[in-house]
Amino acid sequence: MRHWKTFLLACGLALVALSLYGVGIIWRGFSTADAPSYMETIAARTARNLAIPRKARLEANPFVPTPDVLQDARESFVARCAVCHGPDGSGKTEVGRNLYPKVPDLHLPQTQNLTDGEIRYIIRNGVRLTGMPGWSRPHDEQSDDSWKLVLFIRTLGQLTSGEQRQQASTSTSAHYVGSQSCKKCHAEIYEHWQKTPMANVVRDPREHPDAIIPDLSTNTIAKFTKEQVALVYGSIWKQRYFTRVGDDYFPEPAQWDVTKHVWRPYFVANGADWWVPFYPPDNMQRPTGTTCDGCHSVDYNIHTKQVAEWNVGCEKCHGPGSEHAEHPTRGNILNPARMDYVQASDTCIQCHSQGRPLTSPIEGKYYDWPVGYHVGLNLRDFWQLEEHTLGETTFTHFPDGTAHKNRMQGNDFIQSVMYRRGVTCFNCHDVHGTENYAQLRKPADQLCLDCHGPLSLNGPRTATIEEHTHHKKGSPGASCIACHMPKIETTIADVKVRAHTFAFITPLMTDKYKIPNPCATCHTDKSTAWATDALKHWPERSSWRMD
Repeated sequence: MRHWKTFLLACGLALVALSLYGVGIIWRGFSTADAPSYMETIAARTARNLAIPRKARLEANPFVPTPDVLQDARESFVARCAVCHGPDGSGKTEVGRNLYPKVPDLHLPQTQNLTDGEIRYIIRNGVRLTGMPGWSRPHDEQSDDSWKLVLFIRTLGQLTSGEQRQQASTSTSAHYVGSQSCKKCHAEIYEHWQKTPMANVVRDPREHPDAIIPDLSTNTIAKFTKEQVALVYGSIWKQRYFTRVGDDYFPEPAQWDVTKHVWRPYFVANGADWWVPFYPPDNMQRPTGTTCDGCHSVDYNIHTKQVAEWNVGCEKCHGPGSEHAEHPTRGNILNPARMDYVQASDTCIQCHSQGRPLTSPIEGKYYDWPVGYHVGLNLRDFWQLEEHTLGETTFTHFPDGTAHKNRMQGNDFIQSVMYRRGVTCFNCHDVHGTENYAQLRKPADQLCLDCHGPLSLNGPRTATIEEHTHHKKGSPGASCIACHMPKIETTIADVKVRAHTFAFITPLMTDKYKIPNPCATCHTDKSTAWATDALKHWPERSSWRMD
C-alpha cells in the first residue's frame, strides 16, 4: 500500500509540474524565435531518433570522400541546405534562428555522433513538426545524392579536445616538408593545385624553360638577358624578373604587361607605397626578400633568406606538415575550413592585402608582408591593414574606402556585408584549383546566384534577375560582378582587377569622389547625370541610396 501511495504522489507531482509548465507556456505565449527549453530539446531529439528505423541506422555509406564527391556534395548543400543551415553548417541564418526547434549546428556532436545511416535518413525523410524537409526522390534511389551530403556534413565536424591538444603541440614540433609530401595521399588535389597560379607564381627559368613569356630581345626599356634572370614572377597580368646578387634577389627595371603584350618600366615611385622612403631610388638596392618573397613562398626566413618552398604551397595554408605526412590525423594539420571566419579569411588576407607589420622596422629592415605570421595565429597581432580616412584619396584607397591599388582584396573584403555575415574567401574560391577564372568554385554569376537568387532573403528581392538588373538576361549589364565587382583597381598601367567590397558604386559617387562607377564603365557614351536619372526610375530602388 505504501508503494502505491508513493507512486500516486509522484504521479500527482508530475501532473502538477506539467500543469505549471503548460500554464507558463500559455502565459508567455509561443514564438519560434524563443530558444527551446532543455526538456523540449531532449523530447524533440528523442522523438526524432526513435523515428529512425534500425535498418536505416545501420546502413553504410557507399561513397568515399574524394575531392570530386565532396565538391558535388558541397554544391548540393549550398543549393538545398544553406538557406537554413548556412554555407558553413552553423545554422546562423535568418531562417535558422527563427525556426522551432532551432536549426542544429552541424559542427556539434549532437549531429556528428549520429551514424551515417541516421544522418542520411534525416536528409531523405525530414523531421516532423520542424522546418526540416525530406529530400527523398521516390522511385529514383540510384541517383540519390544524400549519401554524398552525409560526407560533406562529416567534414564540418569540430576537432575533439584531444585533436585540439595535438594541434597545439604539432604547431611547435612539426617542420615544413614541401608540397611533394602531400601528393601521396592527396594526389587528386595536388594535381589540380599544380596547375594553379598559386603553384606557379615564382619559377626558375632553368627548371622551366617556358617560364619567360616575352622575347627578351624586344625589351627596349632596360636590357637584360635570360642568364641574368634567376626567378620569374607572375604570368596572369604582369611578369617581372628577379636577378640574384649574393643571397638576395632584386627586380629588373622592366616588366611585361601580359594583357597588352608590351614592355613597361618597373619602379615603385615616391608616394606609391609606404616603404618607398626607406629604400634608395634604385631597384638594385631594393631586395625582394623584404618587399615580395614572404608572400611568394612558404616559410621565408628573414635571417637565412631561405624558403621551405617557392610559391604558395600546401603548407602556406595548412601549416608545417611533417607529422601529418608521417601519421595523418585531423589533429596534426591545420585546416582553415575548421577555423572561425576571421582566422579562415586571414589565411588569404595575409598576402591579398596592403598593410605593414605592427613592428617596423624589424632588425633595421622594412618589410611589406606580415613577418612572423603563419596560419593558425591571429593576423592582427602581426599586420596592420592600410588605414583610410573617409573623404581622402590615398595611394591605396578611393575616398569611400574602396581600393584603387592592386593586392587589396582583403582590404576591400573586410568592409563587406558578406564578411560580417561570416562568408570566407574560400566560399567562392578554391585554391586547390578549378577550371574557372580566378579558381572560382563556379563561373562567377552562377556562384552569386547560389546565395542571391530571385526573391532570396539575401537579395535581390525581385522575382527575376532581369527585374533586378533592368538588363536583358545574358547581357553584360545583367552580370552580378559587372555591377558589384567592377574592375576599378589598377594592377599595371590601365589594366584593372575587380573590387571586393561588393557594394554598388553610384554615378553620384563618381561626381563627388571621382570613383569609377559600373554604369559609365559600360555606357561610355553616357553621362553620370543620365545614369543617375535612369536609376531613379527603377521602381524597386530607393532614391535615398542613389547618393
